[in-house]
Amino acid sequence: MGFDQNAMKWHQVTSLVATVSLGAVLLTACGSTEELSVAEQDTVIAETETKAQEGALANPLFMGRVIYLRGEMNDYGVQRPYRLREFAPNTYCTLAPLRSDWSPYRFKFADDKWTAGTNFGYAVPPAVMRQGSSRVLLNPNSRFEEVRYEPAQDGIYRFCIEYEDTVPYVTVTHLEDGKLTTMDEVLKAEIEREFAVGPATTATATTSAAATAPSVEDEDE
Repeated sequence: MGFDQNAMKWHQVTSLVATVSLGAVLLTACGSTEELSVAEQDTVIAETETKAQEGALANPLFMGRVIYLRGEMNDYGVQRPYRLREFAPNTYCTLAPLRSDWSPYRFKFADDKWTAGTNFGYAVPPAVMRQGSSRVLLNPNSRFEEVRYEPAQDGIYRFCIEYEDTVPYVTVTHLEDGKLTTMDEVLKAEIEREFAVGPATTATATTSAAATAPSVEDEDE
């Protein structure tokens, strides 16, 4: 599970890429950003991010716990860029940069204490995933059952827990540059709703979002 010093430096840098990429997706989804100031763009990103985080916490199957992607892409740590957000109904995702020459990546979804009920590993072995492979059934009471993903190319990947009724599955998707995915379309809709509220409400929201804007720094759990 360990990494050499250079690998760890790369992870520290690329853990920020996931969050920056999320912001880039949001701004791209907005359409023309030339009409927005930098402060307004930051506000839109912060508000959408906050809603997505609150949506994940509101999921009763997460029991009020913050759930993270924890694996070899982040040395199994608990870091804000890797927390799950609600990006679609019954779908909770985060982004992670992967390198094909570091394949495979072992990972799980869990809270900060690996608590039973929110410690998601595979339910049925071997649980090896590749680009284009089907989703894998998860067990929220797992112990050591790590899912493996083998990226075919370097890039940003979306890791999601998808619920079918109360049954959790994991999906992993490579994000293609310049192409909106289902997750991105949902974010686009959220942003468009923000702009529809009018200038006065937007100005108020700017002050509120500035106080609650999430940090890309690791959380101290």
